[in-house]
Amino acid sequence: MFTETINHAGGISTGTASEEHARYLLRRGVARGADVEATPTGGARISWTASSLTAGGGPVRISRSIELTPQMPVRLLTETIRADLSFIEAAPASQYRMEHDRRVIEGDLYRIPPFATARLRARGLVVEEKGRVRLSLSAQLGLLAHRHRTTTSQPSAWYRSVEPYGSAGLNRPGRRAGLLYSPASTALCACGELSACGGDRGEARRLATAHRRAATAAFVTAELGARTP
Repeated sequence: MFTETINHAGGISTGTASEEHARYLLRRGVARGADVEATPTGGARISWTASSLTAGGGPVRISRSIELTPQMPVRLLTETIRADLSFIEAAPASQYRMEHDRRVIEGDLYRIPPFATARLRARGLVVEEKGRVRLSLSAQLGLLAHRHRTTTSQPSAWYRSVEPYGSAGLNRPGRRAGLLYSPASTALCACGELSACGGDRGEARRLATAHRRAATAAFVTAELGARTP
């Protein structure tokens, strides 16, 4: 279950969304071109801009959003838990099996022992559906956010020009004579698919945000079957 917070024309309203409804909201968001982004807690943010009119009749763009916050946050995903979730994610035939009166999760090529199985169930990371064990939506979103952790570097700052002559950087105070300033910042993602340089740190952060949103949209399309409702 998720807490659904909607920022709309009438203000902000809060309600409860089932996993099925949360999936629908994500599919609809992607189908309609909204920005969607998974959060480390296992939730998601859907945002877009809407057109409206000012009191004087002029057009204005207004930000709108839907926040999906899991009622049982994912919390810390250790390396062991991530490995177990990845096994289940890759094996659609995963199922529960009783072993000495305790549940274990078993797939074609792996077995998750009783204690680890109980931990996944207690944290709401797995659910049983039609006799099969799968990741909950919050586990999928939390794992996605972990795989796409982004960072931006401090600006490159002062550097010495490769040009041996010229007046660039001359007469600068603080022993910076002959130096030039670069505000450039690099955006990186843990997935290895993002390594981009921004003109400044603000641009680098925008590149990182765009990457996370693209990754979330790709997940929704591939795993949740995004389509126009």
